[in-house]
Amino acid sequence: MIDYLAVMLVSVGAGLAILALYLFIAPAPEHRPTWGFGFGATALILAVTAIPMIVTWPLPGSYNVAYGEPALMFGALFTVAGLALLFRLELLGPAIWGFFAGIAAVVVGVNIIGLHMSSSPTVAGLGFILAGIGGILTLPAVVWKQQRWIVVLAAIVLAVAAVIWLYTGYLSYPGHMVDFAKYLPASMKK
Repeated sequence: MIDYLAVMLVSVGAGLAILALYLFIAPAPEHRPTWGFGFGATALILAVTAIPMIVTWPLPGSYNVAYGEPALMFGALFTVAGLALLFRLELLGPAIWGFFAGIAAVVVGVNIIGLHMSSSPTVAGLGFILAGIGGILTLPAVVWKQQRWIVVLAAIVLAVAAVIWLYTGYLSYPGHMVDFAKYLPASMKK
């Protein structure tokens, strides 16, 4: 089994952190293109990893559904958000779509906890749930950006979710390195 989940987790965490910071700072239109590249980096990593995951199912059982499908939605969302920012547009369209993707993330998180998936189901589930709530809150934060408390609340929820995803992702690397220390691809086996 080839497991590239760590890079996905770190990419989602970085994307959530970028979104939290973007909402909090609320850059002027002339500064939006710079932010688009950060969103685009997240989108690229998730597209490269999520599409093969949902097509080939490299993880055991429903982990592919729990991680692959939300990663694909998040990657698509960050693709359109990055493009919108490159053209100095508001994030209203991506925020509306993100509202529905956020609901899906909450559903996945609740099920990860309920099914005791992963070695730390509560932490993993909370990461999904908070990312989902952050996605849901992004819509009112974009629509009512003059209501600073809504923007700050969305940014805080997204930042906490980012910390969970980054923590989980960074801690995955040592375990994955140990697990694959003696792995040889088929092309190198004699």
